[in-house]
Amino acid sequence: MTTAARYDSMHRPDGRRVSWCEFGDPRGWPLVYCHGMPGSRLEGALFAQTAALRGIRLIALDRPGYGGTSPMAPRALGEEVEDIEALVETLDLRRFDVLGFSGGGPHAMACAVRHSDQVRRTGLVSSPAPFDRVDKGGMADGMRQLWELAETDFPSFEAAFEEALAEAGDAYELLLGGAPQADRVILQSEGVAAPYRQGLAEGMRQGMAGMLADARALASPWLFDSAAVDQPTDIWHGSRDGNAPIGMGRWLARALPAARLTEWSEAAHFELFRRQDEVLDAFTGH
Repeated sequence: MTTAARYDSMHRPDGRRVSWCEFGDPRGWPLVYCHGMPGSRLEGALFAQTAALRGIRLIALDRPGYGGTSPMAPRALGEEVEDIEALVETLDLRRFDVLGFSGGGPHAMACAVRHSDQVRRTGLVSSPAPFDRVDKGGMADGMRQLWELAETDFPSFEAAFEEALAEAGDAYELLLGGAPQADRVILQSEGVAAPYRQGLAEGMRQGMAGMLADARALASPWLFDSAAVDQPTDIWHGSRDGNAPIGMGRWLARALPAARLTEWSEAAHFELFRRQDEVLDAFTGH
């Protein structure tokens, strides 16, 4: 058993490159991890030791436009799962689980729908729900205003985000500056701050391409119906999440036919990074 990572990339038939890596137990049960928005495959390093101790082979890839993965033409949410499909075939994974954090949650759901015969179970942490199906009540004012811009005036959203990023200096400082105290403690903690900041920097290596593509897709109608995620699904959500309010987690728990919701009392958006043991425990016992 090892926590050492494997870093690699592959080329798609259209010439695009997809970068990915894996952490934990290389002979363990495969768990495909969908990173946050923004984020990158390097986010998986935060779970390396926990995955190794549980016999989990955690596989993370950059979505289009993030890190080392080539951008994809403007897409609906769900189309990017083609990259996961290609990686699963390359690694010859016949059965696997999928876990999505924050903005990666909808992509994990899309993967579960597209690969319903291969995905054993699904996990969603601090995940948004479809904006056209659930309101933004409980969302922090600044976050709500940004998403309303994304839905109605995307060029203004892009300009506002670009200005905020330039003012903050980098993506880590931008997230930190808008985070409540509960999240700031986590994001600045030993063992989280350095790898998470590195993962964000890698995610922004191509500028805002990946984040903008994600935002446009998330703010538009999704390509799939959430109710089609029929695998056993664990949902974890902080009761004080201002990025994806608890109402979104509750809506997903009602919409997904085999979902179970765990509400983390008094927790905000980044609680996963200190409850990774609890979350990864759901993917053991294969």
